[in-house]
Amino acid sequence: MDRALQTEIARRLFAHMAARTTDLAPREMYQPAESYIDPAQATREREKIFRKLPSIVCHESELANPHDYVTADIVGVPVVAVRQPDGTVRAFTNVCRHRGSRLVTAERGNARQFVCPFHAWTYGTDGTLRNIAYPDGFCGVDRGDHSLVRLPCEVRHGLVWVTPVADGALDLDDHLGPELDRELAGWRLVRAVYERSENFDLPINWKLVVDGFMEDYHLCVLHKSTIGPYMMANLHEYSAFRSHSRLVASRASLAKLAEHDPETVDLLPSAIFIYALFPGQILVWQADHFELWTIRPHATDALRATVSARLLAPTAASRETERPLWDRNWKILMDTVQAEDWVAARDIQDGIAGGGQSHFVFGRNEPALQHFHREVARATAA
Repeated sequence: MDRALQTEIARRLFAHMAARTTDLAPREMYQPAESYIDPAQATREREKIFRKLPSIVCHESELANPHDYVTADIVGVPVVAVRQPDGTVRAFTNVCRHRGSRLVTAERGNARQFVCPFHAWTYGTDGTLRNIAYPDGFCGVDRGDHSLVRLPCEVRHGLVWVTPVADGALDLDDHLGPELDRELAGWRLVRAVYERSENFDLPINWKLVVDGFMEDYHLCVLHKSTIGPYMMANLHEYSAFRSHSRLVASRASLAKLAEHDPETVDLLPSAIFIYALFPGQILVWQADHFELWTIRPHATDALRATVSARLLAPTAASRETERPLWDRNWKILMDTVQAEDWVAARDIQDGIAGGGQSHFVFGRNEPALQHFHREVARATAA
């Protein structure tokens, strides 16, 4: 991380600690509870946000070799990203051009060609249609016109970004903005290496999943028996970058650094850096590794979300030498989100459906939460 930025954040956190304050929004925000369960709102979010904006499909280390591939679903659009022999990455709709069958069924792998499981139409990993089984039945088909549908794709900061419509735009300069772009570059994510991942189909609206990352107010309460004792509640630094944000939460060990010079202190082991990359990507620095979360609406159900969690080791060497550490960190992470965060989110959703209240109150000490929901509302406005 850039030294000047680390100094600035350390100075702000130390000042808050001394004054017993934190970064605050100008005022409270009232969010309609219906926005989490309304099918019409869910449709607007799928069409106006997720099918228009770039989504992260994977870390590029998952495509280390030519013909390595990773599959994903982005609000009902099946996607396959493939490393090409020339080192570039291409993305396609993961759909056979014959009858629309899902072409690649595995989550990841390496293949020199993709063979449709329905009728064995065969495609190169460059997307070209290579073979039609029983070609006499398709004499009039122009193979050049029936390659896989290519999607806008770019690799930046070690992340593979895809827009899930063929004629969509993918302008990461505009999407990220120069300030966040520089900051992400400072983390050297290109050196990180994929270590493990897990996918989830959750009976929770996607925004409730994102909400769990957007404030540190709950850490010492909901997680009082797990990670809570290692955190400082309600002490954070917050910054917005266009639609995105950064929330820096404080570990309990930060108190021992308060007397140090902010210009030389190593803040990274004592803080959790949470980047909300709009709309549904969460990048988290966790003292010695990265987490990468992709959180998306279900293709048709407003009350479900598709979630992927990845652990990224900071270097290729640490991926192998620190395996027990990654095992321990992953268990803590999975136990915490599944037994605490997502249980609470389901309870919240049940309460909304039961008509218990008309709105939520987002406090001044929840600025990232406020920013996220304002951006969702702005992007889905008529």
